[in-house]
Amino acid sequence: MFNRKVILLNASNLEKFPVYPYAFIQVPAVARQAGIEVICKDLLGIPHERWKQTIQALIAQHDPAMILITLRNTDSLDSEDYEQDELKKGDRSAYFPIERTRELITEIRATSDLKIAVGGFGFSLLSNALMQTLHPDFGVVGGPNDFFSHFEQIRNGNPDSVANLLFFKENELFSNPRNLYPPLADSEYTPQAIEAMMDFYTAFPSPGFQGAPVEIMRGCCHSCVFCAEPRGAGTRVRYRELSAVMKDIEILVDHGITRIYIVSSELNPEGNAFILELADRIQSFNETQTEERKVTWYGANYLLNFTHDEYERLYQSGFTGGWFDITALDDENARAMRTPYRNEHLLDTLKIYAECESRQIELRRAQKTAPSAAKIRAGDGRGSESILWSMFLGNPATTIETIRNTLQTANREGLANIFDSCGLNANIRVFDYEEPTEAILDATYSVSFDLQRTSYQQLLPSFAYPPALLKDFSEEEIPEMFSYIAETYLSKKYQQMRDWQGFVKQKATAASISGWVAELLAIMETNVPACLGKASGGSPAFHELFAERPPEGNTNPDASQTAREAVDFLVTTCLEAFPSLFESLGLPSTAEELARTTPYELALAVFSRWELAEDLIVQTQAVLPEWKRDLLQFCLEAILYKFNILIKPKYRQLFIR
Repeated sequence: MFNRKVILLNASNLEKFPVYPYAFIQVPAVARQAGIEVICKDLLGIPHERWKQTIQALIAQHDPAMILITLRNTDSLDSEDYEQDELKKGDRSAYFPIERTRELITEIRATSDLKIAVGGFGFSLLSNALMQTLHPDFGVVGGPNDFFSHFEQIRNGNPDSVANLLFFKENELFSNPRNLYPPLADSEYTPQAIEAMMDFYTAFPSPGFQGAPVEIMRGCCHSCVFCAEPRGAGTRVRYRELSAVMKDIEILVDHGITRIYIVSSELNPEGNAFILELADRIQSFNETQTEERKVTWYGANYLLNFTHDEYERLYQSGFTGGWFDITALDDENARAMRTPYRNEHLLDTLKIYAECESRQIELRRAQKTAPSAAKIRAGDGRGSESILWSMFLGNPATTIETIRNTLQTANREGLANIFDSCGLNANIRVFDYEEPTEAILDATYSVSFDLQRTSYQQLLPSFAYPPALLKDFSEEEIPEMFSYIAETYLSKKYQQMRDWQGFVKQKATAASISGWVAELLAIMETNVPACLGKASGGSPAFHELFAERPPEGNTNPDASQTAREAVDFLVTTCLEAFPSLFESLGLPSTAEELARTTPYELALAVFSRWELAEDLIVQTQAVLPEWKRDLLQFCLEAILYKFNILIKPKYRQLFIR
């Protein structure tokens, strides 16, 4: 009878975001059903030169029958993690988990003649190529259920009939038929596993514990190009028994853990009924618990299919959010990327999401200001106070027209004024299994271990910017452009980025503004704000804007507000005094028109006439007298700055066909 212990190692943790491997919970749970004990060890924080010593100590202590390795990720999927400047900022090394796993296998081979098996989600995606590169004795694709139930048979050299198993026979790679197992129908967590998980986060406190993972389903019936779930876990959704889910939640709560991370491809891939039933069960559980034992939970992805009432059920249960994967507000792009979204339905559900998030933010604020009086749900007070959304806009199907349609639709539907922030990815990870086109491969680069770009090799981190965009923008310009449109036309983030004090100091002087005010007062009656002052040429707070250093002990904490008031007065008064000048430039000619204008509408008006900002300013050169010309130029620049309008020739095509 063999020793019914195995060692499970992980060398693929991400240095900048350490996560306790969910494999350290799930694999031992499956193995227990076969009477096998799994000893888990993460090598994060252990210098490479001590790996051999660590392995020797584990083998001496536990006398395992085999060594297993989990490979969750093949790389970080983020191109910034392979740029030297970004790595220097974070004072960290590049992330090459495949290479680290290969080095680990080398150390094991030098230490022991124990057989080695590799598995995990990342391994399952590229199993054949990784078997040839890593050359373990065995590979496990997907669930290890059959591996453990036939463990002794495998050790005795009879692997032929074991589902999901890869192995070499006379240097030829064999791959047994695959079985798509459902999630475990029993609890996964034990007190020992919980203790080990929390010890890990004590050792690696930044960013720290984000929630205990609990799987609720496996597989996805959709086929989004950017998602590996269908390939890694299957296209048929297998649901976990909710009684088993709740059993894990109860065990975690009994050990002081109330923050749960729900693991699934989507919370609702085939409809909302399953996740809503889980939410109802968690709510019922919370109603029987004291405050410190109430559960909050969040999910990975979810489809934007929830109604107002369904969001309310989720929030009542302690749901604190998740995220969703949209490629663009463009149906042609959605079809090309095989996402389940079309604008006819997507736009309504986006608004419902934003409305419900806004209500949650109100509740969080109420909790902070009046915690004893406000009616607060279990999940309130722990999330962001911003309404966020994101898009995989840097996908291979994105064109200039995709962006143009997205910006036009966002403006028409008022989305930019709903969301506080928008995230856009600039490129996408390329994999062979998606059968990339020649155009995509031409745009793809891989990154070698020494951070040099090389031709495409799928086992190296490999990325591609949208091929169509590369015809007009460089790789450096695409992220810059994406950041700009996300801040300005897909959210109101730009409003929080206006430095009015800096603008006023750069574009004017105290004397020029005082002169403009005096000239305006000479031709019309108007109310001058206190910060400018009618007779004195400006208040102390105003003059402080232009001081090299604020007077000691007399700083103005509202300098930006003072500058904003001065600019608003000059622009509003100038519009009232000279509407025909603004109208001749194709710009809003009244303060009311300007207030109703969106950045998109202003950009459309500007790009309809002008190629460069300088061209627009030049049109004011004939204006006399000089003070009037200077004031008009200041107000034009202020309007462009207020709405964050960048008049770049390449940006014109984002608005004008």
